[in-house]
Amino acid sequence: MSDLVLKLDELVQLRDDLDAVVREFHNADDFSDSVADATGHDELAGHVRDFAHKWNEKRKSMTENVENVQKVIAAVADNFTKVDGDLAKALEEKK
Repeated sequence: MSDLVLKLDELVQLRDDLDAVVREFHNADDFSDSVADATGHDELAGHVRDFAHKWNEKRKSMTENVENVQKVIAAVADNFTKVDGDLAKALEEKK
């Protein structure tokens, strides 16, 4: 019989890391506006804002993709955690 080995702690860490990426993508406009304000030069600030805001559609698409992957990873982690717990409980009941 083959063994199935899944490192749940690494999967959970990946889920959390992807969640952080999604949050950063959502906050990118706020951050870019802060950076633009910090330049101290109106024309440069305008270019920074223009560049950042042009990325909105691409960032939106990337955010949706990362969110989808994060949801799948979360479901895998949750389901394997449940199965692992259920199997452990069944083994204990057999003793």
